[in-house]
Amino acid sequence: MIRKVILFIIFILMLPIANANGGCIKVTDDMLVQMSVAPHVPIVNEKASFLFSFGNESGLIREEINGKIKIAQNGKTLLENDFKAKDGILDLKHEFNNHGLYEIFLEFNVDGKEYMPEDFVVEVIEKQGNKGYLTNVLFLLAGILVGVLSSKLFKHRK
Repeated sequence: MIRKVILFIIFILMLPIANANGGCIKVTDDMLVQMSVAPHVPIVNEKASFLFSFGNESGLIREEINGKIKIAQNGKTLLENDFKAKDGILDLKHEFNNHGLYEIFLEFNVDGKEYMPEDFVVEVIEKQGNKGYLTNVLFLLAGILVGVLSSKLFKHRK
């Protein structure tokens, strides 16, 4: 049992090494809008991929959705474009020039009804140097060390 706990702890320690995509869901009236972004935390001067999914209780909206997307930072609009989402999916690639918090606003029409979900908030960070990689390697080495030491400890207990 203790070995399983130690393996679980090692697994948790190694989670920062993994890369992940993130998502957020906003509800407006009878519609759901989900935003996914890759990487989960965009990096300054690198393209981030956004995927917006529009749906309701039946699933994705299968008709063309017309709308407007706006990206702002500190109340200043940086991007404002019209869009047409087909089959309930909108794909957007954007490169941020500064670090900080950005708000993404959507306005769209479905069956003549206008929707304006709450804004999505995205944090953009500066690119980490080799320090970030070194930290991940140290976590890996620490996990291996804990595994080796715990296995030797359990051998002596038997």
